[in-house]
This record gives sequence, structure tokens and C-alpha cells, in this order.
Amino acid sequence: RQIGIRAYTDAIQRYALRGLLDRLVRLAANQKGLSMGEVLHHVGLEGISVGKLPAVYSTPSKPIVNWPVLPWNEASHTDTEALWKHQHSTLLNELPSILRNSNDVNDNNIISRLLEKCIALEDDHAKRVYESKSRDDVRGANTVPGYKDVHIPAEKDSVVLSAKEEAGKVRNDTRLVEEALGASSIARSRL
Repeated sequence: RQIGIRAYTDAIQRYALRGLLDRLVRLAANQKGLSMGEVLHHVGLEGISVGKLPAVYSTPSKPIVNWPVLPWNEASHTDTEALWKHQHSTLLNELPSILRNSNDVNDNNIISRLLEKCIALEDDHAKRVYESKSRDDVRGANTVPGYKDVHIPAEKDSVVLSAKEEAGKVRNDTRLVEEALGASSIARSRL
């Protein structure tokens, strides 16, 4: 059960943090040398004090519950602002969980810590994709005669390579954001 909870939590946090990174990449492409306050404002994190985050963020219940929109009818499929609005909402809900084990987080390096977590989640995802395909390769070779002759090994599998490429892109985008926005905006902790 805990493995499933972790996988689901990681996927939700990856989604929210990738939205943050995408927002920062667009900001960095258009503006340079912003203050930390300006960066926090742009991504909707101004006024959030790391020391005062609740243990768990909760959203109040609505008096009327409606059926959700089907995924293919969501506005976020065609509207990047609607997508960011949802990612931002998810990010705010996940902040306490994301930053829980970060002892050295303060209001000046929150962006840095969130980007570090984004990199870690993306690297972990790529590693898990590779491990899953590798396990399948071993099981398949032990079970099905000729398996290796007709299946692509994990090292050459397009899905595995794509996950690894995405992890590299996240690292590169993070570096570009840090360079564009400058050390004055994003505290250089461990990026």
C-alpha cells in the first residue's frame, strides 16, 4: 500500500513541479535579473512563509459537489493558463509534503528547493522506468523462448530513453532558469 501511495504522490508532485518549472522557463526567456519577490509573485508563491506551512494543506469542502469534467473536455488541454491554474493549485496543496523533510528551507530559497525536488522526482521516474523494463526483460527471457530476439532491451527502449531524456531536460531547464534569473533571485543551495 505504501508503495502505491508514494507512486501516486510522486506523480502528483511531478505534475505540479513541472508546471512550476515550465512557468519559470517562460519567465526566464522573457525577463532577466528579477528579484526573488518578483519571481515568487509570478509563480503565485509570494506571501507563503515556509516556516508557517501547515502540516497538511486542506481545501474546504464545497456545499454542492458536481461531477468533474472529463479529461478530454478540460480547458487545460487548450489553455495554458488553465493548466497552470490547476498545477498551481496542486502545488499549493503539496507544498507541506514537498518541503516536509527540508530542514534548511527558508523563504529565500523556496524556489531552489522546489526545483531540486523536481529534478529528484524526474530522475527517480527515469530510474523506475528503466528498472521496470529491465525486470520485464529478465522475466521475459526466463519465461518465453526467443524473447531476447524479438524484444528491445531496456537500454535501447524508446520509453526508457524518453524518460531519461526528460530528466536531462528538467536539469537543463533548471540550469537555464537559474542562469537567467540570477543568483540574486534563486538561492544557489544545491542546484
